[in-house]
Amino acid sequence: TISTRDCLERIRRDNDVNLHSDSWVPGHEIVGRVVRVGGKSRFLKNRRVAALLPAGGGCSRHVRCHVDNLIAVPEHARSQDIVYLLSTYLTAYQCLEQSVEADQISCCVPFKMAEYLHDLDEEGESLTAERMRNPLFGKSVLITGGSPVGQALIDIARHAGATVYALSHSQHEYNVQQMGVKEGGWYPLFQTEGWKTNWKGKMDVIVDTIGDYSNYASFYDVLAFGGRFVRVNTTSAGKKFISAPIQGDKYFSPLKHYKESHINRVAVDYDIFDSFEEDKKLFTEDLTYLFQLLQSGKIKRREFSHIGLEMVEQEWNKAFEGKTDVLVVSCNESGSGSRRKL
Repeated sequence: TISTRDCLERIRRDNDVNLHSDSWVPGHEIVGRVVRVGGKSRFLKNRRVAALLPAGGGCSRHVRCHVDNLIAVPEHARSQDIVYLLSTYLTAYQCLEQSVEADQISCCVPFKMAEYLHDLDEEGESLTAERMRNPLFGKSVLITGGSPVGQALIDIARHAGATVYALSHSQHEYNVQQMGVKEGGWYPLFQTEGWKTNWKGKMDVIVDTIGDYSNYASFYDVLAFGGRFVRVNTTSAGKKFISAPIQGDKYFSPLKHYKESHINRVAVDYDIFDSFEEDKKLFTEDLTYLFQLLQSGKIKRREFSHIGLEMVEQEWNKAFEGKTDVLVVSCNESGSGSRRKL
C-alpha cells in the first residue's frame, strides 16, 4: 500500500536531517502468505495472514514479522479486500466506537457498533428498534476530511442513524456528498466563518482526519456542550499540539489559545497501531465483522482505476504531490497484477 500515511512519513524524513541517510520503504498494511517460519511458529507455514507495519516496509516482496503481530486471514478472502478494510473502514469503525464510549451515553444494552448497523430502506432510514437504541442515533456527527477514511466514517455514522455533516477540500465534494451527508451539511474546509456560524454548538461528535491545529478554535465553537472530539493519527511523526505564540509575557490571542487548548485537552486520540497492540482480540473481531459486511454488500469498495506494477513509482509521485488521495497496490499470488483505489 501507498497512502497518505506514507506521504506524511516521507515529508517527516525529508525534514529531519538525522533521517536523511536512513533507507525506508513505504507500506503500512500487508496481506500475504507465510513462506518461512521459526521453530515455534511452524503451524503458520503457508497460512494467509495480514499485518500492520508501524515503521512501513510493506512495499516489498518479503517482509519479516513477529508471530504476535500477524492476523489470520480466511483463504477465500481477497487480499485487496482485507487491505481496503485495514486502511479505511477499520479506522472509521473504531473511531466511532471510541467517540461513543468516551461520551458514556447510557444505553439499555452495552454498546457495540456491530450490533446496530442495519440495512437502510429506499429513503435511507431504518425503523428497527435496535437501531434507535444506538447511541449515535439522532446525534449530529461532523467528519473533517474527504479521504477514504473520512468517507468510511460518513458511511458508518449514517448507517448508525446519525445526522452527518462534513468538511473537506473542494476536490472531495462529490464523493463526500455521495456517501450521504445531510442536505446542506457540507462546507469547504476553508470557509470557516460559514460553517462555524451555521453549526455553532451543534455537533455531538467531531472526528478529525486532517489534523490541522489551526481549526481547533473553530471546532470549539461548533462542538456541543459535552460533545466529543476524536482525532485520527495518520503519521508516526509524533506531532503534538503547539501553544499559541507568545509576545513578551502575553499570548498573542488568549481566547483562541484557550479554545485550542480545550479541544486538545478533551481530544480522544485514535491510532490503528495502538489499537492493535492494546487489544488484538477485539481488533481481529472488528476486522472479521467488517469483512462480513463487505461480503454481504452493506459496505462496498470504491474502486476508480487499475494500474500495473510498472506504474507504481509514477503513482507514488502522484500521491506524494497531492494529486490523489490514496494508492493501494495489491499483488496476486503469482506476483503480477495490481489495482488502485482512491
